[in-house]
Amino acid sequence: MSASDQGGSPTNAIGLAAEAIDGMARSLALPRALIDVQLRTGTALLGFAGQCVHAEAEFLEHLFRCRGLEQASTLHAQFVATMIGEGGRELTELLAAARENVALIADAAESAPTIRSAS
Repeated sequence: MSASDQGGSPTNAIGLAAEAIDGMARSLALPRALIDVQLRTGTALLGFAGQCVHAEAEFLEHLFRCRGLEQASTLHAQFVATMIGEGGRELTELLAAARENVALIADAAESAPTIRSAS
């Protein structure tokens, strides 16, 4: 005789009630969201770092071809201006991703079950 035959909750093939399965899924929502946020943030930061390294490599390649201090100084000023502009845009994108991450964690925390102490 199954639990649903006795008026209880229906069970699945391994004998877990639907409420238990739902509770486990809700319990895992917050840790899953935290891992997702860390991966998204890490991906964005590594992408930005890669762009910076690439831009610096190009700058150094051009710098080695300079024939004088004035040409090198002009090239450096252009490089710095470009990095500030691109860095500002990237920072704006990272802040937007951070806001999305906070919302993702808040949503996951809202659906997570409340933990009560035994006392």
